Amino acid sequence: MYVRFLRDVKQNRVSSVATTRARLEAFFPDREMPLRALDRATCSDCYDALCRTNAVDTHRNSLAEARTFGAWCEARKLVERNPLAGIEGVGRRRKGKPQLRIDEARKWITKAFELADMGEAGAVAAAVALYMGLRASEITSRVVRDLDDGSRLLWIDHAKTEAGRRAVQVPEVLRPHLQRLASAKGPEDRLFGEHRREWVRGWVNRLCKLADVPVVSTHSLRGLHSTLAEEAGVSAHAVARALGHESVATTHEHYTAPAAVANAKQRRVLRVLDGGGR
Repeated sequence: MYVRFLRDVKQNRVSSVATTRARLEAFFPDREMPLRALDRATCSDCYDALCRTNAVDTHRNSLAEARTFGAWCEARKLVERNPLAGIEGVGRRRKGKPQLRIDEARKWITKAFELADMGEAGAVAAAVALYMGLRASEITSRVVRDLDDGSRLLWIDHAKTEAGRRAVQVPEVLRPHLQRLASAKGPEDRLFGEHRREWVRGWVNRLCKLADVPVVSTHSLRGLHSTLAEEAGVSAHAVARALGHESVATTHEHYTAPAAVANAKQRRVLRVLDGGGR
């Protein structure tokens, strides 16, 4: 019932529903347990068992999914009250992902364009993650008609939040590669072909190894995009909008290196003191 609700009513993506289901199944390993047996003590035991075998981010994400599921059950009177409402997550989450240094990123992007020039769509997709700050799922979900205005814009029309639905400017260096991918395809065909988001991550990792730089994730490239943008003096609100965040705090807390925020603020202060505009 809950999976159908997420899929048909909330219209979550198939991948998001699958992730939710996996987290709930990890939290509640006993498939035969009736809902009426879910009291506070039982749920606490489930969470303690998860904590013993999983990293902090993993077990806290599962707890958050289970708590939401409990609230859904309570709203539909499947349980008298949400048994997870008072269970607090333990441990400190990791904030942000390791990022490439600028020289490393230059080596990485050189290798990416080398393979993109050879016709590798995965290399183009990975470059989009860095240059445009898109999520892996946003990249693989794009269809040809999303590439608009002479390949100057890429529309993101489905996202988790209202802020996630946006049109992102395509850097000039990427336009010919995206135009090549779009050629000979129909308007509703996938721009990069039929792939899951893990495909982008695989290409990011492959390029890291080929460029002989530390292996990072697609999420890390979004963080580097944010860091470099704010280092260049782009406003935090503009970076947050480009990344599809509703809150600047999310951008700063999980993506932008702290020094970039401080340096950008310092440059703005110096510009004002030097007689420049705000």
